[in-house]
Amino acid sequence: MLIANLIGYNIDYTNKTAKKPMDKLTYQGSGVDISLADKFVNYIASVNPKNQNTWPTNANYASVYPISENLGLCLTTDGVGSKVLIASQLNNYDNIGLDLVAMCVNDLLCVGAVPTLFLDYYAFSQFDYTTACKIIDSIIKGCKLAKCSLVGGETAQMPDLYQANHFDLAGFALGTVDKRNFIDGSRIAPGNTIIGLTSNGIHSNGLSLARKIIPENSPLYAELLDPTFIYVEPILNVLNHHADSITGICHVTGGGITNLFRLHADYGYKLDLTRDLSSLYKFLADKVEAQELFKTFNMGYGMYVIVNSSAQEICASINKSGFLAHIVGEITSQANTIEIYDKALSPQNIKITR
Repeated sequence: MLIANLIGYNIDYTNKTAKKPMDKLTYQGSGVDISLADKFVNYIASVNPKNQNTWPTNANYASVYPISENLGLCLTTDGVGSKVLIASQLNNYDNIGLDLVAMCVNDLLCVGAVPTLFLDYYAFSQFDYTTACKIIDSIIKGCKLAKCSLVGGETAQMPDLYQANHFDLAGFALGTVDKRNFIDGSRIAPGNTIIGLTSNGIHSNGLSLARKIIPENSPLYAELLDPTFIYVEPILNVLNHHADSITGICHVTGGGITNLFRLHADYGYKLDLTRDLSSLYKFLADKVEAQELFKTFNMGYGMYVIVNSSAQEICASINKSGFLAHIVGEITSQANTIEIYDKALSPQNIKITR
């Protein structure tokens, strides 16, 4: 997500009533219309004048405003979507704030920024002191992992707006980026290597569909609360030692692998994502077509790093930080095309175009 009046606008997708077209479910069938949301984003871009002082980025994960010739302030905002419903249903608030921080600071990383400050917005129907403390504790835990500080926020009780036990969370993150580390996607070129950083399950996107598929009494339902990985430590380590090699970073959020399209309009992506599917994704794959899976979920990779050199060294650095990274593909000259080989899901290559 990003600040609308600076550079652009992105959308978080919500859920309505599930439908079941034929045998397989879709994200749109769960009530999430990505195409209509994208149309709205385009409308906002057409009526909202851009601030000419901002440093433009291809992916628009964050707005970057220069405060000196070589230093920019980075702003972004996001939420955790319908993951709050699962937390409420299971009465488990231990990590929902960590998810909130992750969704924001991971976006800052995509422009090469160092997270610094965080604000939260917590809205609910009925005030429960114990629940509120658990949520704030989990936000602070996320901030510590992201090496940033919670410096304020807003708490709002609105019983006429929210149902009993329902609540919503939004986060706002600020960081700084040195011009030498600034990533705008312009240096991406065919032949660049794609490195995938593995995810911790479904993270915080696609839950409107997953909740319609996985029964609440299934052990897999509890796995939907596994917290989103915060990639700050491994990415900042790489930026400190291999900044010249990194040409793009993609945080896999709403829209799944199609987030790669945000990086550069002139090129495409070819990936080999064959791996052992988790039990969760195996269950989803029985109900959702392979292409729809990749357009909705992160499918095991929460972030992609595009590099023009030092791919093996960068993978080793990320793995040393306690995360898992693999070389998974390359940039191609086929604009607006993502080609995925994944023999665990499909005998044929999966092609996604825009």
